[in-house]
Amino acid sequence: MIEETVMDKIIPLPTEEDEMEKVQAELEEEGFPITNFKKGGVFYHLARMLVMIYIELKELARTILNSCFIRHAEGDWLEIKAADFSKFRNEAKTAKGYVTIYRAEYENALQVTKGHCFKTEPDASGNELKFYACEETVIGAGEPSGKVLVEAEKPGSYYNISPGRITISMIHLDGMDRVNNEEGWLFEEGSDDEDYEYLRDRCLSSWDELAAKTIEEKLRNRARSVPGVLDAMINAQHPRGQGTTDIIITGAAGEASPELIRQVQEECDKLRGQYDDFLVKSSEIIKQDFDLTVYLAEDASTDGVDEQAKTLIENMMKLPRGEMNALYRDSIVHTLSEKITDYRKTDIRLPAADQLYDEGKVIIAGTVRVEVKNVTRG
Repeated sequence: MIEETVMDKIIPLPTEEDEMEKVQAELEEEGFPITNFKKGGVFYHLARMLVMIYIELKELARTILNSCFIRHAEGDWLEIKAADFSKFRNEAKTAKGYVTIYRAEYENALQVTKGHCFKTEPDASGNELKFYACEETVIGAGEPSGKVLVEAEKPGSYYNISPGRITISMIHLDGMDRVNNEEGWLFEEGSDDEDYEYLRDRCLSSWDELAAKTIEEKLRNRARSVPGVLDAMINAQHPRGQGTTDIIITGAAGEASPELIRQVQEECDKLRGQYDDFLVKSSEIIKQDFDLTVYLAEDASTDGVDEQAKTLIENMMKLPRGEMNALYRDSIVHTLSEKITDYRKTDIRLPAADQLYDEGKVIIAGTVRVEVKNVTRG
């Protein structure tokens, strides 16, 4: 938003009382016949309505002025303004991946129809995530296992779940022993609607795309234009030899899927010169385990606080966030103390110290263990 002090100079916003006094003074000066300006009077209310409309029009003018500039526009106004830079807000994408069906009996072929539903066990809040087969799949006779491409029920990064979560088939499958989503199961990560600040930054970086040569910021902006890319880092210091450049991307699930890497590679190759060599790869994911004890007031109830604390930590570690390659122990304390009723202190065993890594590395939550106790006196 434009600074309030600047806006007050351009479009000053009066108060209702000041404007009413101004109207009354002007009418008296002009010899207006109605002189009853008491608050209970009919004319007073009519004048007050007009003053309110006048002030609201000024507020609208201030909003329009803010929205004329990409640095200050907000919400839908920002989307409209972004079109002037040939930029459009990336819409949410649906997660796709493979679930593996393991069979106890596999003498015959198994057919999985399109739309077959698989789901996760209910979480602490009772939520189940459903995934549907994208196409008809046949697991041949004699094959003890087979993969089925599935798509999340709804778009969003919420469905970029960890391995081992999809364990239920909603329809009986002959001979099936179990179903699971294995490590690296995601084919294409789901993503949320693009953050407005991210869109603003892409628009402001548009000038870099006008560079005659493929400079680092030009490459970074092109990579970030691909839906599902949270951030991109450019290593142009000849990492693989003279003329080579590495483009390291972070996806909505942290590690970029092969499909997202392919899409970014395809987009960046459009900028490749005769002697350029671009390689797109995923950022390195570091799973950080948490092990801590949360202490509440002496007489406070501890019921459900462990799950609340786990959820708070998982949300704190969600992507995108400010410093994806850093984790501070003080941030854990701040997150818990701000939201947990009767909070007193936290004993953090893991991480044992602040975690700070080089660019190109992203910290995500691993196993979260929380114990809840009451403080004791004496």
